[in-house]
Amino acid sequence: MGYIDIRRDKIVDYTNRAKYYKLPELPEHSAEIVSGDRAVVVCGDVVRAYFRHNGLWRKKAERKIDGMVSATVENDAIVITTSCSKERISWATDVTSGETYAIWKIEYSNAGDGVFRSSYFNEGPVADFTYFSLKYILRKQNATPYPFDKDWSEYLRGGANNRIFYTCSGSLYFGCAYLETAIDRLSLAERDDTELAQVFRLCDSVSGPLSLNYLWFFGRGGEEHAGVLSDIMWRLDDSPVHTPQTDMIDFVTKHTSIWKRSELTGLVPGDHYAAHFFSEFFGQFKDGYRPPDQFGCSWLEYDMLKAGEFLRRWKAGEDPNGREHARAIVDFYIYHHFAGDSKLTYPFHTGDFMRNIMPFCEKTGWGAPFEAEALDSLALPEMIYDAMHIYMEDESLFKTRYPFDTIDDVLKLQQPDGHFRRLYNSDLTPKEKAGWISQYSETQTWIPALIMLHKATGDARLREAYLKTAERCLRDIDELGLFSMGGCETDYPDFWDVDGYRTMLWAFLDLYDYEKDKRFLDVAERVQLFGNIMQVGYNIPCVPGSFYDKLNWKSRGMISTSYYTWPDYSRTQCTATGNQSVAWVAYLLLRLYRATGKAIYASRAIATFRQVMVFRDEKNLEGNPFRDQILYSIYENNPQMDDESGLYKKSYPENSYSLFTDLYLYLGTIYREFGGIMVSSKSGEAFGLDCVSVLKVSGRTIVVRNELDRNHTTSLYVDGKPTGMVSFKPNETVEVKF
Repeated sequence: MGYIDIRRDKIVDYTNRAKYYKLPELPEHSAEIVSGDRAVVVCGDVVRAYFRHNGLWRKKAERKIDGMVSATVENDAIVITTSCSKERISWATDVTSGETYAIWKIEYSNAGDGVFRSSYFNEGPVADFTYFSLKYILRKQNATPYPFDKDWSEYLRGGANNRIFYTCSGSLYFGCAYLETAIDRLSLAERDDTELAQVFRLCDSVSGPLSLNYLWFFGRGGEEHAGVLSDIMWRLDDSPVHTPQTDMIDFVTKHTSIWKRSELTGLVPGDHYAAHFFSEFFGQFKDGYRPPDQFGCSWLEYDMLKAGEFLRRWKAGEDPNGREHARAIVDFYIYHHFAGDSKLTYPFHTGDFMRNIMPFCEKTGWGAPFEAEALDSLALPEMIYDAMHIYMEDESLFKTRYPFDTIDDVLKLQQPDGHFRRLYNSDLTPKEKAGWISQYSETQTWIPALIMLHKATGDARLREAYLKTAERCLRDIDELGLFSMGGCETDYPDFWDVDGYRTMLWAFLDLYDYEKDKRFLDVAERVQLFGNIMQVGYNIPCVPGSFYDKLNWKSRGMISTSYYTWPDYSRTQCTATGNQSVAWVAYLLLRLYRATGKAIYASRAIATFRQVMVFRDEKNLEGNPFRDQILYSIYENNPQMDDESGLYKKSYPENSYSLFTDLYLYLGTIYREFGGIMVSSKSGEAFGLDCVSVLKVSGRTIVVRNELDRNHTTSLYVDGKPTGMVSFKPNETVEVKF
């Protein structure tokens, strides 16, 4: 039989089977629970989920019960007895979203591997969208067994550590999840010619009794509905959020203290900074190495953020030299490295070391997030935005009327359909990036920059441009869903990245704040729905003996950074906190809370910035050969540096380092804009942002506890306004009136 015959038979088989998946009445069964358009029934030794759609019952999932003894209905729940367990299936409804779902409570007498296998059924031959894990997201495909199995690494091998699985097709969805985060589980995808299945199983077999809870979600909804289910999971999860080692201001102070050791000289000392410290990089730098010839930053334009912070400290009387530091950085970036004859400057630059080292950074293929002599639509608009903040604060730091100089060149970059290209040649013409699925990644990053330029100049062309780009982004979201936000790391352009999420969220929040059009706020919330499955979607076990393990760190609320085609990088204890863009995401989530009043955004923001507030101090660096070089560092945010050499297997990323800490400045912004304790008198809600937990809110009184084992003082903000300071003794609980 040839390929054509096999393919024809599979299509015929799928068509013929449709009558078994779409029924006018539920099939013959021994037990059922029905809630509106949802039904769970027991047929023999199989439990099936059906959803009523267009007058027919669609089968969305089924689970075979091994060792079935009996199935009965008791108090609106299906009770199943097997040879080794008792299972209870009942309905629950999430009050906020109105979502009704099925809860499986399984009491094992002998759990073994605790396997929970759900076969699922698409409305067509392939799914519209499937979230399997943070490294395995598919559109218009069916999930295969987990990709890129690597026998050499116990951390990159086999299944993933996602907590929730989600797939949708033909406007209907199925999701499967587990509740308990204290028990480590693996997630596996199974596929053959006739079946698609999602499997959860215990990482370590258990001999004896064990209680586990699983959820089945099914109904009407598309790609972004995964975010609704993630919100439900968030509300159901009572596991703790990480408690940082220090407070937010002290944390930022520690990290900015390392700036001095990375200063470089372009025109004057300290006008730009080395971005990397390498260690254990393919065995080349056993003693650690910071490239002396690299200047700027090969990923985002961080140095301009430094300039803004220097200026702020000078204005606050904290740094008498701050204004001069800011002036030197502004001068170096704004008035040098011009692209061709334009007034636009390259927002990054790499020296010979970074240009030539394998696999980084400007060679074709691996790496190459930026190309020499090319303008980039992630880094460039962010640099312009940060420069404009400084310009609005102190025009005298600039030699010219900077925004007026750049308007015409910026507008040349916009394409007729509203898009911006990701790359441009030095003459401002579009530059193709070989192998990229989309040449328009990060279009949205221009919106905040255009708004800032419009604020300063009032030029009507800029407003027309950012509104046109906004409309284009709206169409992209409708057409491309999650992937409309772009694969911001250009070596993996087909996979979503945290920078695509935060730049899209940032763009529509800025549009809402500036235009006062609620439509833009609605889009910002929709963007958040696309992104928040990445915040609750996985539960990463700590590597025994690792830094994370010693801190008793858990991944609740953690936002993953980049979605490569590899299994969970987080299991290496590396990317978990490595991407400082997450600090920016936290700030944006708090802005979303302020605009909507929805508490879930604030609670997720707190978990988000606490994720990254992990640093290596003198104590946990004892014996490290380059302790002084990486003091107060984070985990390496470029795990791809080490994976091919097998260093993950030895947990070497714990000794790798990236100096990209400048986005932690957003933690200081959060503190100054929202306070250490944030209270809304209107909603009666309070949140402890700065190492404080809110235990109770009653009228005009809150009860709060210091989560640090040292004295701690933080600010109290009520309805967005500072109302005083709150001081604690170690782990003290106090009552505060407001």
